Amino acid sequence: MSSVSASPIGILIVDDHRAILSGVAALVGSESPRMHIVGQARCRTDALVLARTARPNVIVLDVELGGDDGLDLIPPFHTCCDAAIVVFTCATDPRVRLRALRLGAAGFVSKTAPGGELIAAIDAAAVRPAPREA
Repeated sequence: MSSVSASPIGILIVDDHRAILSGVAALVGSESPRMHIVGQARCRTDALVLARTARPNVIVLDVELGGDDGLDLIPPFHTCCDAAIVVFTCATDPRVRLRALRLGAAGFVSKTAPGGELIAAIDAAAVRPAPREA
């Protein structure tokens, strides 16, 4: 195992549903001692503040944030912090996945997938460099 993959991974969860925030936090806490939650946000404004202040390694981002499009947060996240982004959503339209990846998401996981898939996506994203704006 490389020293990069053994490094602690700070995670910011961005989802408008409290149950998802709690569930992801519980999953992370039970699955990997290297991963820890550095913040939870339910709206765009809180997500951007926490991305700047908590300095996460990975942001787990929902596509739908109340009335906002979560994918619109990907470019500002890349501007304000070095975090990789894993989109975690119920969206099934392949165009949503393609758009997320084009915007620079490091991973895309369905909320119906087994929890291990989200953990694996977070782990993989944590060792990838975040995209840089030109």
